[in-house]
Amino acid sequence: MPFSTAIQRLSEIFWPEPELAQADGPLFSIVIPAFRCAEKLERSIASVLAQPRDLFELIVVDGDSQDATLDVLRAHEAGLRWISEPDRGVYDAMNKGIARTTGRYLYFLGAGDCLRQGVLAKVAPHLPKTRIGFLNGNVLMHDRNLVWDGPWTAEKFRTRTPCQQAIFYDRRIFSRHGLFEQRFKTMADYAMNIRCFGDRRIEKIFLDEIIADYEGAGYSASVRDELFHSERPELLERHLGIKPKRKR
Repeated sequence: MPFSTAIQRLSEIFWPEPELAQADGPLFSIVIPAFRCAEKLERSIASVLAQPRDLFELIVVDGDSQDATLDVLRAHEAGLRWISEPDRGVYDAMNKGIARTTGRYLYFLGAGDCLRQGVLAKVAPHLPKTRIGFLNGNVLMHDRNLVWDGPWTAEKFRTRTPCQQAIFYDRRIFSRHGLFEQRFKTMADYAMNIRCFGDRRIEKIFLDEIIADYEGAGYSASVRDELFHSERPELLERHLGIKPKRKR
């Protein structure tokens, strides 16, 4: 066992991370970060509110939109909670949402993306009863016209990550690994997923279902996160034991 891994294991025993508030709400907390996207947000909210109401809570974190986005939120106040205030980007909004959740599993949906009908009821039986769980399924990527991306392996992280809209995170993951790192512009979820797959206490589950229709072609598709890509080889080696490939 590498020395750094041994130290991490000892620290988990003697200096555990502070816990998020224990889940005392529904099974799922769904967080939608939003900004100036009324029509897209309407579609996403409708796809969530069509799920069985006893399974979820819905939280929308808006970045101080001054348009019809707020009209959409007010129209659906009976079915969700929301805030609207300036933020520092999508991961700041997601972190704000995490702080307001009460459910056991957290799920993040982009404005314009839609949950598949009945999918929460399909996911629920596959979640671990006691262990910390990380469940990922598939999404239909409309911008690429393909299903992304099947069972996950550590090796896949060399070039890609599960789509955020395919993942259900046990809330205890954020106690163990912290919130999404805002220093990464578009790839903080990629970094989080690497850490999750390297954590042996987290049970990784693949469900062969399309979880959501993913609109794609957004900010993360057009802006390269240079800081993350510079650190990815070190993250892969530290958390997954994957060494960089030697150039021939």
